[in-house]
Amino acid sequence: GPMIQQMQSHCDACGGQGKSFRTKSEKEPLEVLIQKGTPDGHKIPFREMADEHPDADTGDVIFIVKQTEHAEFKRRGADLFLERSISLSEALCGFELEVSHLDGRKLLVKSSPGEIVRPMARGFDPMDDTENKMDWDVIEDSDCPDIDTVAQADITDVDTLKKACETQLKRKGIDVGVFVVDSCKATFKTGSREEILAAKKPHRGRTMYVLQDQRAFNPMRIMKAVKGEGMPTYKNPFCHGNMFLSLTIEFPTTLDPETQKAIRQIALPPPLNVPSIKEDDPNVEVHMVTDIDPVQSYNANKVNMQAGGEAYDDDDDEGGGRGGMGGQGVQCHQQ
Repeated sequence: GPMIQQMQSHCDACGGQGKSFRTKSEKEPLEVLIQKGTPDGHKIPFREMADEHPDADTGDVIFIVKQTEHAEFKRRGADLFLERSISLSEALCGFELEVSHLDGRKLLVKSSPGEIVRPMARGFDPMDDTENKMDWDVIEDSDCPDIDTVAQADITDVDTLKKACETQLKRKGIDVGVFVVDSCKATFKTGSREEILAAKKPHRGRTMYVLQDQRAFNPMRIMKAVKGEGMPTYKNPFCHGNMFLSLTIEFPTTLDPETQKAIRQIALPPPLNVPSIKEDDPNVEVHMVTDIDPVQSYNANKVNMQAGGEAYDDDDDEGGGRGGMGGQGVQCHQQ
């Protein structure tokens, strides 16, 4: 009689899943709101707005804010920095600067009567990242034996030890307050600056490197600034940073004898900046500069400038693991 044979084969249409789907492409506009004071690199996620797949969760669309450079202003946190040149006479006798702000306002920025502008401290860059930078005070022939040691290294190169505090030890969660170097090794200790200095004792042949307090007032960092004329802060747009003036004093290349004689009689070259706007103009805002520490200003607004989207941040550990000290690691003490 007839013979019936039953066979099974793999379905190419559904991949053996028993069901198949058809996909289609659709365009959906997304409106991205950039809030006032949004920091550079801020991530704005749109949940479950990426490609859909039957066997996977819908992904997110993430916009990353990239800040473009401005022709005049530079930004650090909520603070703005403006570079201008002034003459020697303006530095000694006062200056008036015409500033067109980012929002179109006209500002007439003036120095206070009797105020003198001094050159900026050599080696200080207000745009430097001071959060991860560690500066140290050197105290020779001293040690702090009462402060617990948390790590040690069999090297004495100071630059390498400083780098270890900023990278290798910080990644391990160790905040070094001081490291002590002798002829053959270095020991790392934690503690507040006040505790470390209180525990300082004389010890010939040893040198203490005590971490400076970046939040403390430092007269070497003081700059001329217009208070409250920086960027709005991200979390509180009614709170603004400051606008700092990076002033370069231009000295005359040569002076003829008559001019030198006039200078001796309190006569100086003319100013470099002569504003076209007038102080009594109702459309002009007049501001007096004041002395502000840019590091303290940045730290004061740091909380309001922290952006969201931390879940999407990448792990940017520097180097990780080995190699942080050229192959020589720092050994942590076990309690």
